[in-house]
Amino acid sequence: MPRLRRRGLRPLEGARLIVGLGNPGPDYSQHRHNAGARSVGQIRKTLRLPQFERESRFRVSQGETRHGPVAVVIPRTFMNESGKAVQSLLDQYRADPSDLILLVDELDLEPGRIRIRPSGSDAGQRGMRSIKSVIGELDFPRVRIGVGRPMVDGKGSHHPDDVADWLLSDPTPVERPLLFEAEQRAAEAVVHMLEHGVESAMNVYNRTTSNAANAESGAGDVGTG
Repeated sequence: MPRLRRRGLRPLEGARLIVGLGNPGPDYSQHRHNAGARSVGQIRKTLRLPQFERESRFRVSQGETRHGPVAVVIPRTFMNESGKAVQSLLDQYRADPSDLILLVDELDLEPGRIRIRPSGSDAGQRGMRSIKSVIGELDFPRVRIGVGRPMVDGKGSHHPDDVADWLLSDPTPVERPLLFEAEQRAAEAVVHMLEHGVESAMNVYNRTTSNAANAESGAGDVGTG
């Protein structure tokens, strides 16, 4: 029998688009760099949305929730081409960048910490840098999930090779529960944001640390694709 063609996704009108960045495929799924993608998976479960569907440049799960229509999204592009996936998403949903909420890993927050900002710079993170290069200013909320920096000679390293090796590897047994907790809290923060707004979520979930301050000052180093 001939294979039936899958009917194309019918985007929900007015959906809030929640995007978790990472690299595609099982080889990358547990890496530090995929913290945002894992957190989005938790949001899908919390909101009781259906399984992800595959589109050309992203995977998406959408549905009506008590917070309104929501689509949770994981790009199928590599991190440094996230902008292509996000532009495709905006085009398909006929949405504006202001409809986005982004979840992303952050070197300058220690594992276990999260930080919410209503807008701002890409802080050197390659996924956000790619998005900025495609859609322009990053005028939408983002939730940064701390993965910490690689330590070299007792100091946090900014060397691109050290950073790439760190992001493209699994967390240590000590870090793993801290990162899992941060991913869970990030998911909770986004659900809170949907109901109460970004300012309320910042008041509830942000914690002031020197690392967080460094991240917002633009000290964040390069990610990798």
